[in-house]
Amino acid sequence: MRLISLLRLAAQAETLRWKRTGRGAAIQAALGAAAALFGVFLLVMLHVAAMIWLARDQGGIVAALILAAFDLVVAGVLGWLAARHAVDPIQVEAQRVRDDALRQVGDTASRAMMLTPLLRSRSVKQGLIGAALTAAVVGFIAKR
Repeated sequence: MRLISLLRLAAQAETLRWKRTGRGAAIQAALGAAAALFGVFLLVMLHVAAMIWLARDQGGIVAALILAAFDLVVAGVLGWLAARHAVDPIQVEAQRVRDDALRQVGDTASRAMMLTPLLRSRSVKQGLIGAALTAAVVGFIAKR
């Protein structure tokens, strides 16, 4: 029963890790889209400012340039937020739990493999030799 519960724990940890990874990617995509939108607003404002500047000597240019500067700052901040890769501590912990559970599954399975020759043999001496050989092989494989 311990083996099944460890496998269930590993599966739950892996599911949580994938959910958190997907959540992080979705947030980065949304911030990137918002940065792109404000970048488009910046270009529109710069075009409007250039058009007003060419049409008049002064007036609406200052307002358009202030809005364009604001859009530039917002696009820069959102772009920076989308580009950074923040580590999710819950995702890291879920991965650690999954790895620990799978390691324990391997340990449990190797112990069961070591006892199998002992239970199958007709004599205690042959069973102990088979268990010792199986333990040596499993130990060798586990070190790789």
